[in-house]
Formats: sequence, structure tokens, C-alpha cells
Amino acid sequence: MTHASTSVPVAAGRTALQTPRWALLGVLFGILSAAAIALYGPIGVSGTYPRFIGSILRRITPAYAAANPYLVKMGSLISTETMLVVGLLIGGFLAARLGRRAAPAPAVELVHARETTNGRRYVDAFLGGLLIIFGARLAGGCTSGHIISGITQLSVSGMIFGIAVFGGGILTARLIHPASGDR
Repeated sequence: MTHASTSVPVAAGRTALQTPRWALLGVLFGILSAAAIALYGPIGVSGTYPRFIGSILRRITPAYAAANPYLVKMGSLISTETMLVVGLLIGGFLAARLGRRAAPAPAVELVHARETTNGRRYVDAFLGGLLIIFGARLAGGCTSGHIISGITQLSVSGMIFGIAVFGGGILTARLIHPASGDR
């Protein structure tokens, strides 16, 4: 199977030794992350979900929500992190819509025995996402907090976690598709 090249053709008068686009975007992301931490503090998104549940419970059972120390600690729904989550949703939607001009994405494989339809995949993905959020809250933060904020601050735990996440992802990909590394 052939893959489309991501390199940009060299225009007349330019050298072939230009910085790759991914490297420029990585530097830009690093500067933006450092600025966000300097101006706001460490960022993350998993705290938005208990804030959302807390806002619902404050309307349904205000006494319970006010007596729950965790919901009180998490604060109100409207926060910088909530706006980050909203921005991620809007950005994902726009990228999906604007990306349709490019070649269509390949068909998604159904890799689990239960995934016999796209609907089943969506249910499994949603349930998996709920488990990830639950685990992130138990761990005191999510991958964006541990990897992005942690590595930006040169945190040893953030770097170890990042290595573990990417190492686990690579290992899982190789177990699911053993020949994918040879392409």
C-alpha cells in the first residue's frame, strides 16, 4: 500500500533543507503552551466533566452539590479549561468540515469482535471515553495535564507518563497490526 508523501515540492530559488512543517508547528505549540502556563497555570481538560456534572447537580439537588467537597473544590462550570474543551470541539468540527476537500479518509477497520457496525464502534468509543475520564479524575489529571503541561514544565513525572503513553500506543499498534511498522 502506498502512502502520499507529506513533503512539499521545492520551489525555484529555495533550498531543499527547509524546516519541516511539523517541526515549525511543534515549536509554535511549545511556545503557546509555555505562554498558557505562564499566564494561567497548568492546563488540562478532564476537570471540565466533573464541573459539568456539578452544574447539573446544583440545579437538581443544590444541598447535595453544596455538601460534596469534590464538587465544591472543582468550582463552577465556566472556567478557562471549559473554554478549552469548547474550543477543542469547535476545532475538531471545523477540521472535519474543512478537511473534506482533501482525499477521503480510508475506511475504518472494525478491530474488535463486538464492532460489527459503525454505531457499535461509536458506543464503544463513548464508553471508553467515559472510562478514560473516570481514570483521569482518579489520577488527578488527564493526559493534556500530565503530558502537555508536565513536559512543558520539564516535570519528570510528565516525561515518564508521556513515554509510557506513546510507548504503550506503539506497542498496541504493533500487536494489532504487526506488519504496519514495515510500511
